[in-house]
Amino acid sequence: MIGAHLGTKGPLRPDAPGLTLERAALDERFDAVARQVWLPRWSLPGNSSIDQPVLQYPGLNVVVEPEVASVYLPIEGVGVRTLTGDSWAAGLLMRPGAGVLVVPGDLSTRLGEVLEIPDGGSLARRLRRDVPGGSIDDARAAFEEWLEPILERVDDDVRLVNAIADAAEQDASVTKVSDLVERFGVAERRLQRLIRTSVGFSPRWLIQRRRLQEAAHRLREDSEARLADLAADLGYSDQAHFTRDFRTVIGQTPGAYRVAQAVSRSAP
Repeated sequence: MIGAHLGTKGPLRPDAPGLTLERAALDERFDAVARQVWLPRWSLPGNSSIDQPVLQYPGLNVVVEPEVASVYLPIEGVGVRTLTGDSWAAGLLMRPGAGVLVVPGDLSTRLGEVLEIPDGGSLARRLRRDVPGGSIDDARAAFEEWLEPILERVDDDVRLVNAIADAAEQDASVTKVSDLVERFGVAERRLQRLIRTSVGFSPRWLIQRRRLQEAAHRLREDSEARLADLAADLGYSDQAHFTRDFRTVIGQTPGAYRVAQAVSRSAP
């Protein structure tokens, strides 16, 4: 499974040779349930392969491939998919609050699970028919049809979780859980419980991921960025704390990640 986001901050190697990755927004009426459709295609010669790491977003991925169709629950840190041969995948990244509409229950107890897509038989058949010779618009149309009955079950809790996740992800002024408590007027205990149940992680996780996604993006885009300045811009008290978090989640120090990205860009 390859995760993605409408920006370029999810995939940690978005320019890997032999891989193309298209993304498209859905019709705005689906805003409460899904973020985007993503469509990677890859063609790799011989026995070559690509390890495509992805920093997780707070949402389920619904993924159809030529031989398998699954729902992927998020994991902590970086997920890695090894790509070989010639193939494709069509994916849908759900909104944080909508995960429980697809996989009911407490998602914090199911992190990392790979499940069968509920009522996904017709979805898989349509994508396998349309995607190989088609476009991302064909994938989007199939996913929108599958989402219609899910859209009818959106409630106030789904909307609240989406709003909290948006604030944690997009607003750089949100640096601690108390900022979310104050903004949404929700008791901290309820906020913690709601996010853990619906997303699988804590509110602090949401804030940390936003900072580390931004860090990885900026290190890819600016090879001269000073790490101390980057740490300060992202709200870290010192560079050492930033480096520890980055290495824990990404698997490399910021400096090593920057070097690896430079090498990847220069590869033929």
